[in-house]
Amino acid sequence: MNIFYNLRYLILVIFQVFWMFLRHLIRRSHRFFQFFGYLNWITLQEVANRAINQRLLGLSAEMAYNAILALFPALLASIAAIGLFQSLQSTLYQIAQLLGEIAPNEVRSLIRGLIQEIIQTRNQEIFSVSFIGAIWAFSGVLSAAMTALDRIHQIPPTQTRPFWQAKLVSIGLTIGTIILLILACGVVFVSDLLVQIVARQSCLLEAISNCQLQNVYNCRLLRVPNCPLESNLLAVWELWRWPIALGIVSITFAFIYRYGPSYHRRETPIFPGAILAAIFWAGFSSLLRVYASNFANYSWTYGAIGTFIILLLWLNFSSFVMLLGAQLNVTVGKEMKG
Repeated sequence: MNIFYNLRYLILVIFQVFWMFLRHLIRRSHRFFQFFGYLNWITLQEVANRAINQRLLGLSAEMAYNAILALFPALLASIAAIGLFQSLQSTLYQIAQLLGEIAPNEVRSLIRGLIQEIIQTRNQEIFSVSFIGAIWAFSGVLSAAMTALDRIHQIPPTQTRPFWQAKLVSIGLTIGTIILLILACGVVFVSDLLVQIVARQSCLLEAISNCQLQNVYNCRLLRVPNCPLESNLLAVWELWRWPIALGIVSITFAFIYRYGPSYHRRETPIFPGAILAAIFWAGFSSLLRVYASNFANYSWTYGAIGTFIILLLWLNFSSFVMLLGAQLNVTVGKEMKG
């Protein structure tokens, strides 16, 4: 009797927790879609005015400068880490290929050259030194972002974090962002591998079904040429790579929006601005890549400096779009609050 009573109590508790979670999710979803109802010309003008008054372009330039300082030790650390393990080098090339679909050609050429050089050296000292340098340098990017987010949220200087606490938080955000990107990239590439395995197995089953009973074992060992099912599955998966990449960027932006300011108001949205910022970032990155490839040959005009010009433009706009998404969240959040 006690067993049935405890079981019924456990089911009741689980149902209550599930119902509370469902209500919270519905309420959050309602606020998420309600956000886009407040996107009008007046709100966008307010966002533009606040972006100008709060010098978001100047703060994004500061973030881009710190990102330039952090980029090379970060590349050295990641490439040296993968270069020490032969089995992970294919993952490195896949990451570079995914970045090449978004970044301009000059940035892609620069990264490809660094990949080749570091993989050939394979030095553990390069990894340890560059990893510490990358964490410290990249925390400067997030320190500048945290200063900008405090200004966007209009937090008084007396209520901001002290220097030592802000530095610790920026290092924590750096490590958290790196872990988040590594996990997300791992999901992308593991999913890619699983899709290829499922596609091959599906084609194999199709080939076995067409075999005679006595030749099933031999058919299982043969490779299926020109399998339409495999090509269709891979084509569908290719269409999903962009949404997954945008989801990775959106989650990263939302992570910074939540923990970057000195304090976060519960009524301020997070994900709507992060998603819009990720979409704008991907769109401008693609346009910049097309422009740099077809209309402006910076490498031919400026030589090696042209690569850094494109890289600076890209990092500057990426930083500005991230800050603009935060400003959009704050402005629309105030309108929603009334």
